[in-house]
Amino acid sequence: MRGAGWLLWGTCLVPLFLLSKGYATVGVSPFYVMDVVAVFALLATLHMWGPQVFAERRLRWFRAVAVGLAVMTGQAVYRGVAAGYPDAFKGVILGFYPLLGWFAATWVLTRPVEEAVRLRWVLYVPTIGVGAELVLGSPLPAAARGLYLAIAGAFSVQMRHLGNRRLLLWTLAGAALMTAIASKRGPLLAVVAAMAATALASRSSRRRTARLPVLSWSLATLGVIAVLGFSLSGESVSDMPVVGGLAARVSHSQDPNSEAGANVELRMGMWQEALRVVREEPFLGAGAGRPIDVIGHGEHLNAPRAGPHNSFIGYIYYLGWPAGIAMALLVVATLRRTWRARHHLVAASWFGATVGVAVTACTNVAFETTYIGLPSWLVLACAYALVGVPRGQEADDGSPPTAATSRRVPKGRSVAGTGRPQHTSSAVPAGS
Repeated sequence: MRGAGWLLWGTCLVPLFLLSKGYATVGVSPFYVMDVVAVFALLATLHMWGPQVFAERRLRWFRAVAVGLAVMTGQAVYRGVAAGYPDAFKGVILGFYPLLGWFAATWVLTRPVEEAVRLRWVLYVPTIGVGAELVLGSPLPAAARGLYLAIAGAFSVQMRHLGNRRLLLWTLAGAALMTAIASKRGPLLAVVAAMAATALASRSSRRRTARLPVLSWSLATLGVIAVLGFSLSGESVSDMPVVGGLAARVSHSQDPNSEAGANVELRMGMWQEALRVVREEPFLGAGAGRPIDVIGHGEHLNAPRAGPHNSFIGYIYYLGWPAGIAMALLVVATLRRTWRARHHLVAASWFGATVGVAVTACTNVAFETTYIGLPSWLVLACAYALVGVPRGQEADDGSPPTAATSRRVPKGRSVAGTGRPQHTSSAVPAGS
């Protein structure tokens, strides 16, 4: 059953990273094949994590927030259905995915770290997914691709510090391909933020500065020379290979008549409207499925069923201020816990992956939609649990301590989920 659990999780995540929305929305809303597979993975391993689900201290506050979000989601969905909002029942994702994250993290904490290490090949799948969608000619959900590559990028920086750059170069190639296909600012920012945060956090000692150059200086120099050479050729910036469309989009961000400028104005308008509407029900929210109607330049720029395109504001809008604040504090707590344990490379990677998720959540529905929500909540839950640092304790060597565990392990081995890995720490993608 242990192997069946890993197989089911692979069946859930690998097609998701390959096909993104095309796989995540297979089924009848809000019940999707991806979610059914995830539930079966948890049921198959229930005898392992079930006894610990309420006893695991490292997940105490995450558990409280997850249960609270589930309760608030129940009333929001009921009110949304009663009001006749479009796709109101789909709002169950707001409370369902936090529960899945809680259960999955509890199960991962019961497993030896070597089991997760065997799945490190999954981190190569997001780049393959970018290429597959290019070949198939299907629409590229840039936000989802950016999130997947951000997660892989965070762990690729960690592996680079251990002398293995293959995943790093592979992920950077995927990011370049994604940028060439879909010239979006947000997804690329998520990838860069995740990798930069990991590089900053994974310094080997407090006395040394962060290793800022993720790639070798020679490769970075070649890139600068290439950009300068193209600029001096007199060609238009939009014709520049790979980054031309992105550069043009950034340069037009201040033009309200361009798509780039309109998107900025649209998001600001949606956020303001969401916060205005929630004043009517500050503790219960507007209800699941309630659309936000924003008009700009005389046209309805927002899709009729779209949310606020910001997960932090989205939880406030749908569920109320208490739920939104709790969710935001959970992200902050995860970043704090992983940062305190940053001297362990696996903790630095979880910190970077969480940064990538948070950046995506600021401009997209990262926590409340199918193809982005599940991996986001898995990253948040596993990062919160695996490298938790007990408050007020310090290790003898001055490095941050790790969460206590009741299991004894051989010398030289790491305790699964403590964030204290040794030679196998380079690939613990359990939540990715």
